[in-house]
Amino acid sequence: MSTYLICNREIEIVDGKERFKNDGKEHALPKFRVAKCTILEDKKTSEYEMIDNQYPSDYNDVIKALDNNSLATNLKGTSNMFFELYNDMLHSQERSDILVFIHGFANSFQDNLDHIAKLNAIFIKEGSPIKHIIYISWPTRNHKVFTYWNDQKDAEETGRVLARVYDKMHDFFIELFKIHKRENCNNKIHLAAHSMGNQVLQHMLENIPNRKIHTMFSEVLLLHSDVKDTVFEKGEAFTKLEKLAERTHLYIHKSDDALWISRFTKNLNKRLGKRGPRNRNILNSETYIVDTSNVKSVESLRQRLWDHWGYIESKPEINDIIEVLKGIDSEFISGRKKKGGEGNYYYL
Repeated sequence: MSTYLICNREIEIVDGKERFKNDGKEHALPKFRVAKCTILEDKKTSEYEMIDNQYPSDYNDVIKALDNNSLATNLKGTSNMFFELYNDMLHSQERSDILVFIHGFANSFQDNLDHIAKLNAIFIKEGSPIKHIIYISWPTRNHKVFTYWNDQKDAEETGRVLARVYDKMHDFFIELFKIHKRENCNNKIHLAAHSMGNQVLQHMLENIPNRKIHTMFSEVLLLHSDVKDTVFEKGEAFTKLEKLAERTHLYIHKSDDALWISRFTKNLNKRLGKRGPRNRNILNSETYIVDTSNVKSVESLRQRLWDHWGYIESKPEINDIIEVLKGIDSEFISGRKKKGGEGNYYYL
């Protein structure tokens, strides 16, 4: 099991070691670094070690390391990450999927480290196919009102950076499978974005050329999305998800107060995460809406007040997500009820 962090915050030197800056004034850089995370014993937070950078990437070095593991110590950057993940997934005796996760706004870097530990506890466990997490840490501040506009700018820059990360993964897959004809591990990569992380995803999709859009992800989870409700309409970025993923699930809550505040204090567009797309009739057959508005069994006070973090604080929603990640057909996921007259709309 491995957890990696991809981050485009500024780097500083602390006690002779490279660290990501965490002073609350960071802004998104047009470049990123990779780090490997370790969950601490209290399981409430995580620590990380920077991986030496490499430019340009040479994924032929990964192929050589797969044939001679002693060469793996020389791998840097994404080459190091791709080597370990592919090697682990190839030789695993059980499902060994990857979850790529993009967090939302108003999170400090320390919040990210705590969040990584929580995601590990919830999704890397018995019964879940997830064994690895790639966490996309982008510079947001931990104030929920006054930093929103800055976070929007940083989300746009981070989207461009993630498009380059996608491009590297695309190149690695070509090197691995098309050129060198390596064995497919038969595990899957999933992508999740929470809240304003969906704006990062939107800008990432806008910056990926159509010719490079392939089915790289199995499941895409759009969790209480802080994007406008027109993103699935013709010419909009989320239409690319039809080719990028096998299935897409939108988790919405009609009483999501975080999105209500987001709309009426910062951005007047209606939000995808409250009622789903403006026109649901245009969704393709592999895009599903999961309405969590009726879920009451929530222990967290934060979730009861805001209805925005169900993916980590609502057992029914978490169970539904894990069933999705397993690849279970939407009609057979337990706890769901289909909305009459709409084949791809479910209630929890």
